[in-house]
Amino acid sequence: MYEGNPVDLQMEKVISADVIFDDAAHHCQVFKYDLEEDYIYLQLKEDDLTAISLDAKYQCYISTKKELLYCTGSVKERFQSEHGNMIVFKIENGFYNVSGIKRPVKRKYGLE
Repeated sequence: MYEGNPVDLQMEKVISADVIFDDAAHHCQVFKYDLEEDYIYLQLKEDDLTAISLDAKYQCYISTKKELLYCTGSVKERFQSEHGNMIVFKIENGFYNVSGIKRPVKRKYGLE
């Protein structure tokens, strides 16, 4: 659904006291979107996979041809594969338009 679209991943808050807040935007690309489980598989376009914390909440901005969407969530896994540095991102509460709409964007199977 969003495969191939560019993504900016930015830390929103830390969950663990051991994590240092990172306000940098990390550039990714949607590799796969699991609609049923609300997971986005992201290909990190940077070299340092460890810059992405497993103990933080992130905002994920997806640029499509028609709109800029964002969602919040957390990184469940990060690993290297033949496709590069990969991140498994768990979406919380659906997608929102950056334009200020306060309700989730409808998806194929709905949000609730």
